[in-house]
Amino acid sequence: MRTVSQKDDTIINSTILDVAHRCGYSKATVSRAFANPEMVCEKTKKAVYDAAKSLNYTPNAIARAMARQRTDNIGFIIYEKQYPIILNPFYSQVFDSVLETATENGYSVFISSDKDLRLPSGEIYMKKHLDGAIIAGQTDAATILSFRKQNIPVVILNNIVDMEGLLCVTAAHYEGAVRAVEYLVKTGRQKIALLAGRFSPHIYKSRRKGYEDVLKRNKIPIDVSIIADIEPTVQHAFDCATAMLSSCTPPQAFFCTNDTIAIGAVKACLRKGIRIPQDVAIIGFDDSEISRIIEPELTTVKIDMQAMGKLAASYLFDLIKGAGHFSRVIETKTELIIRQTT
Repeated sequence: MRTVSQKDDTIINSTILDVAHRCGYSKATVSRAFANPEMVCEKTKKAVYDAAKSLNYTPNAIARAMARQRTDNIGFIIYEKQYPIILNPFYSQVFDSVLETATENGYSVFISSDKDLRLPSGEIYMKKHLDGAIIAGQTDAATILSFRKQNIPVVILNNIVDMEGLLCVTAAHYEGAVRAVEYLVKTGRQKIALLAGRFSPHIYKSRRKGYEDVLKRNKIPIDVSIIADIEPTVQHAFDCATAMLSSCTPPQAFFCTNDTIAIGAVKACLRKGIRIPQDVAIIGFDDSEISRIIEPELTTVKIDMQAMGKLAASYLFDLIKGAGHFSRVIETKTELIIRQTT
């Protein structure tokens, strides 16, 4: 039984049938006016919207999404060790760009870790609520295929996965590493340590290869005693850098594969009373916010995080709309930002 307001005959909890009755159009026309307004003439839309307003009617978002076979939601899926995004100095800035681009295109963004996808309800949830997904950082073929089986378009961000029909948006990690290590060599450093974070294989290999290639070109021996694969945390970087600085022949510089690691190296130098950059130079990677917060300010390789996020989201929306089929790698440029640690 429906309730009618005695004041203005407005039906409380009104339905689409009430709107159709009041404006004089069919239920199908009313539904089309809300779900696909571009298919309805202005005169008809005005009549439908005026009737809906007079009845305080709001179309059900879920029902509307089912009718359009779209939810206007995308997912931002991040590797569990990089979660939560708000605490991640790199991906928080990338996500801001994704969110801004999504808002401009009328989409909402769900944040999840890849661990959540492996829960029993993960795939079912995604199938019901997402039109597409950006998978950021480390991932695997099984995760990508789980989306493809559900006909959900995917874009890979800050990683390269060799899979047919897959679009990957990343940065020029190799070129950035080359530029950083070349600069250290030009400033007279020969004994250059590498603190390599355990990121996705693509990022890890690209940055390490850049480091090794520069040393080889300059005929500098690669010293495995000052190369460390570490978890990308301040504490682990601090511990490794401290051990290297305590050796008989300490490094003259540290090339760190992200800014968090570089801060651990800065901390180790300061604790041991080592001058930066006079005694030891330090370069990070990413140009995250923390590189400008610390003292001395960090020399680092800048990644255009805003460009990466915008590109990934924009291409995903094209895929959702069926506007193209992309199978390639897009690399954004990197730039060496010279500050006080070199």
